[in-house]
Amino acid sequence: MALLEVKNLKKYFPIIKRGFRRKVVGYLKAVDGISFHIEEGETLGLVGESGCGKTTTAKLIMRGIEPTEGEIVLNMDGEKVDITKLSEKELREKGVRRFLQMIFQDPYSSLNPRMTVRDIIAEPLVVNGVIKGKEEIDAIVSDLLRAVGLRPEYMQRYPHAFSGGQRQRIAIARAIALKPKLVLCDEPTSALDVSVQAQIINLLKDLQKEYNLTYLFISHDLGVVEHITNRVAVMYVGRIVELAETEELFSSPKHPYTEALLSAVPKPDPKRKRKKAQLTGEVPDPSNPPSGCYFHPRCPYAKAICKEVYPDLRNVGTDQNPHLVACHFADSLKLEGVGTM
Repeated sequence: MALLEVKNLKKYFPIIKRGFRRKVVGYLKAVDGISFHIEEGETLGLVGESGCGKTTTAKLIMRGIEPTEGEIVLNMDGEKVDITKLSEKELREKGVRRFLQMIFQDPYSSLNPRMTVRDIIAEPLVVNGVIKGKEEIDAIVSDLLRAVGLRPEYMQRYPHAFSGGQRQRIAIARAIALKPKLVLCDEPTSALDVSVQAQIINLLKDLQKEYNLTYLFISHDLGVVEHITNRVAVMYVGRIVELAETEELFSSPKHPYTEALLSAVPKPDPKRKRKKAQLTGEVPDPSNPPSGCYFHPRCPYAKAICKEVYPDLRNVGTDQNPHLVACHFADSLKLEGVGTM
């Protein structure tokens, strides 16, 4: 059952010319017509270079920013709700704020330094009117701290007293306080040391089983994505260029951009050599993307049609195991994945 369905989602930021008469002279297409779904209980990874629209996608799903176009459909106890059509009041009345939660990238700026750990974790419970009594709040906060591997007596401390990994555990406790169905993880390990990253990833996996959580996991680190996700969507300049099951995408990529990303994944065995995909040029400006396929100026396999026609996102897999890719030559290219060394 699809817990979340995103259909043709777009977010265009207007480019305004300054002066006596301010006018819109163009649009920055941060998210440009993406579609995907997330099944209940699974983890979908969203990967791509900085500026490709990953975090904007998460903010749109959270309704932190308003979409330009498209649908965001949640399956809430069997009722499908398009939250793009709801006002802020209706979002609260429908329980969308309890259904969706988010873990932010930076554990240092996402926690209020003036609030104790108790107040930080209890805030969503109080704001949403779940509980009001002090003793009940203390009991729930204690349980949540234990669930993320922290001591209950820490609840009276302030964020400055904790390390980065501990702060992210506090942020995770806050995110699961309302027992949400879907949690959006916006690069939750990128600001942490490698050893701490592994602890946080394992914690997220344990909590997923315990609380029956569904994740949208945004990351630059493909090694982490391979470890935690069931499926992976690859974004490039605001569009999804490939989407497949994790094992399939890592072993047999169909888009040249995915091959380039995978070639940069370090491997611990120095004896196992593989070709590194070479990309030329820079990421295109989303306010003025190239004609045809956005990736063609950097693609070593590009041909004339790539410069003229943007390829549709089509299935080159099977109905049981779909593998979506936006490339004219996905059927004929022999690309190298991390599982083919």
